[in-house]
Amino acid sequence: MIGKTDKIFIALLRVSGVHAAASREHFARMNLTEGQPKVLYILRRNEGILQKELASLCNVSQPTLTVLLDKMMKRGFIKKEVCSVSGGKRGYQVFLTESGKEKAEELENVVEELEAKSMKGLSEEEVDLLLTLLAKVQENLIIG
Repeated sequence: MIGKTDKIFIALLRVSGVHAAASREHFARMNLTEGQPKVLYILRRNEGILQKELASLCNVSQPTLTVLLDKMMKRGFIKKEVCSVSGGKRGYQVFLTESGKEKAEELENVVEELEAKSMKGLSEEEVDLLLTLLAKVQENLIIG
């Protein structure tokens, strides 16, 4: 358990570790591999996003995302379409297939379940405050 004398470092590691373990357990039952849940979640909200933008949102390199997307295409979750981007360069838009949409909806339900379990006993104001504080911590770490 996290105590008031713990450093933020330890508190974040503990919470992140417990949340990641619970998430992995649910995602494994859905037969999803590392990285696929994040892609499904983002694509559900950003159909047709450019692959380059998706890599940025997933916080992974383009080559890493390419490998991940290739696996997801083989499973029938996504499709890519060639498009023109600025300067006449070629890019790819990424879309969910019907199978991918079904899996993304299933994922959404799992995420909602995890959210409810994680936030049990917290008021709406406390959840809002938690998200605000975590955003500030993230911003501080990014800006330096």
